[in-house]
Amino acid sequence: MLKAISALGAIAVASVLLVPTASLASTLDGAELVTASVSYADLNLSQAGDVESLRYRIKGTAQSLCGSSFRYELVNGIGRRVCVSDAVASAQPAFEAAVGAARRGSVIISSGASLLITARR
Repeated sequence: MLKAISALGAIAVASVLLVPTASLASTLDGAELVTASVSYADLNLSQAGDVESLRYRIKGTAQSLCGSSFRYELVNGIGRRVCVSDAVASAQPAFEAAVGAARRGSVIISSGASLLITARR
């Protein structure tokens, strides 16, 4: 029960903290490049539960950037899954750096602690 409440809380926080940037650009292959910022300022990344919360936020942001699940599953399910997978991968280096810094105890306190996620849709 507590995990369900925590998950719902994480969804609520992630939806509030999802801040799409103004950087939308067309790529050479005709796909649209979109980015968003995922905040982790409220998380303690030295704790496993908060690391999982950040992973959940990243995946939720990727799904949002890649479009509506229903629409894309009917039209282009494989393309959407690839989009989500690539978007999550785009955030992985920043995720690893933030978690690594927290585990080493070398965290810079900042109210703007966030990472960027990029999707090509």
